[in-house]
This record gives sequence, structure tokens and C-alpha cells, in this order.
Amino acid sequence: MAGISDSPSRKIAREFDADIVVSELISAEGLVRDCTRTWDLAKFDNSERPIGLQIFGARPAAMAEAAAKLASLNPDFIDINFGCPAPKIVGKNGGSSILKDLPLLKTIVNDVVKSVSLPVTVKMRAGWDMSELTYIEAGKIVEDCGAAAIALHPRTKSQGFSGKSEWKMIGELKQAVKIPVIGNGDINTPEDAARMFEETGCDAVMIGRAAMGNPWIFSRTKQYLLTGKISPEPSPADKINMALRLYDSMIEYYGLPSAIYKMRSHLCYYLRGLPGSTEIKPVMMRLLSVDEIKDSLLKYRDSLDTDIDIRISA
Repeated sequence: MAGISDSPSRKIAREFDADIVVSELISAEGLVRDCTRTWDLAKFDNSERPIGLQIFGARPAAMAEAAAKLASLNPDFIDINFGCPAPKIVGKNGGSSILKDLPLLKTIVNDVVKSVSLPVTVKMRAGWDMSELTYIEAGKIVEDCGAAAIALHPRTKSQGFSGKSEWKMIGELKQAVKIPVIGNGDINTPEDAARMFEETGCDAVMIGRAAMGNPWIFSRTKQYLLTGKISPEPSPADKINMALRLYDSMIEYYGLPSAIYKMRSHLCYYLRGLPGSTEIKPVMMRLLSVDEIKDSLLKYRDSLDTDIDIRISA
């Protein structure tokens, strides 16, 4: 997830029992042009393994070259994104826009698979819109081209993240192909993950938005799948303490002031739903001093623990 699944966050996800992590979206064109900022998105260390590096683009030659370059970093697999509905990705004919052109999709997957010795996986949506549901045909193409697995988010590009994901499509794809199928979409609780396995027969589940500010979702889901027991939700103090820890990791990884700006979206997710967070978040977004940010978070945490109304100002 762009701006979310960076290296510091992936390390935490692995610590909380995520079996596999995937990089942010990496532009194939940026890699081909050796853009430093694009290459920065591909950085990882061994504590994140197994990890896939995820590329997007619309030119087969660029996608193949980009995959080969990323393979030199020795990730565990290369992931092709045909699922992102974001306008800035679709506007470049990347992400889910490829689902409108299955011959192009076939060429891209075929060329990427041939360019690397690593496993290649594909993430895709159900289609461009409800009148163009291409997930079965696309899935068979992906399999025929030699991909190792398919992840399906059963919404269309036009739906974005609205409405409900149609899990039955995951089950239909599972019946149509022999390679592993990974289910994605609307997994918000451990029970959701178990229900997706049961209803679709998928081989694995992928958790995205529910993990934003909530790495506990991985360990809680793993425990439920293995034992049938649900562990408690993290407390407000747990969430704030984790946000503080992530801040330190961001500072070490990105340096200042970049870490402050990059952490803002993460902080919004960690504070989401906490008492008084609606008033506190806008204030936190204006702070530019690490010491002020940490002090404010600690005061807020303590106020939740003691039920004292502490107002933070900036």
C-alpha cells in the first residue's frame, strides 16, 4: 500500500506474525530510468523476509527490465500489480487499467516471468467495472504465463473500496485455476479471515487496509485460525506506544524531517477511533518537532489511562 507498507511498517507486520509482506507500489518506469526515489521504495532487509517487491506499469519491456533489476536485490518473489484503482496509477495505464486489455496483460506477465528466475505473483481486481468482469479469463492467462500465484480483490476498479467485495468470485477463480489463489478484501477481523477460507477455499488471505495502524490483526488472526481463540483487542495505550515505536523506526530509516511527514498518515490510523482523537489529530498534524510530537502523544496516552482531560495545543 503506497505510503503505508514501507520497510519500518513491514518489519512490525512480520514481528506480529504476518507470513509474507509486500513492498509499496514501485514504478517500472522509475526503475528503468534509475530514479533514486523509486529505488528507495525497493529497499528491505532480511528481517522482512519473505518479501515480494511489487511493480506496476503498462509497457511490457519496461516491466520486464524493472523485474530483472529488482531480482538483483534478491527478494523472495516479484509481484505484478493489476489491482490498484488510484487515479494517478490508472492514469498512467497501470494497475487495474490493464484489466481492460487482456492481450497486454498476457504480454506483461509472460515477459516478466521470462525475465527473472524468481517466482512471479499477480494481484488483480475482478475487472474494470461490473460490465467487464475479467477475473476468470485473466486468472487463466496469468496461470498459463507461468505465474506462481494470484491474489484477487473481488471488487472492480470502478467500485474502488465502496460496497462489498464479492467473495464468491475468489471461490470461482480457485475452481478455475490450479495455482494458489490468495483472497483479499473486507478482512477486518480474525473471524473474517476464517470465513473467507471456508467460503472460498482460497489458499491464503491477504490483509491490507485492516492492518493500517493495527499490526495486531496478523497475530490475532493467526491465533484464531490455529486455536479458535480470540485474543483481546489492543488497548489505547498499546496503540499509542506502537505509534511511538514506529516514530523511532521512521526517524532511523528516513531521517528528519522526512520521518515526521511520512509518519502523519500512520499516526492517523493508530489514533483512529480513540476517545478525543478527532480533536487531537489535527493538532498533531501541525507539530514539526519530534520532542513535541512524542510529548503530546505521551500526555494523550496518560490522559486516556487516567481519564484526565488534557488538551494539547500547538
